[in-house]
Amino acid sequence: MISASAFFAHSQSIDTTFKFAVACKVQPFKASFSDTINVTYLSVMDQNDNLSTSCTFFYQLLDSKGAAHASGVFTCSGTDYQGWNGNNLYPFTYVGNKLKLSFTQ
Repeated sequence: MISASAFFAHSQSIDTTFKFAVACKVQPFKASFSDTINVTYLSVMDQNDNLSTSCTFFYQLLDSKGAAHASGVFTCSGTDYQGWNGNNLYPFTYVGNKLKLSFTQ
């Protein structure tokens, strides 16, 4: 189980109400054309990090009950990886920007 504390930065917050995921609230939208429920959270986990030049982020788009509607991976490397600098919100910002998501509080 992942544990984290909630904090705020740049109008983004980590929501720790999910039991097995840390997630940031996003502007609600339908992850696919056939969805009837909006996704409201972005969950991101660091799947593989060589602690030097790159890492792989696994993400899920979750509804308000924690059910996943979409998932995928992004590899962060080069200047993007160097920009991480230990900031806990960076993986959410990185993936959110790749997916063109808007974060909410």
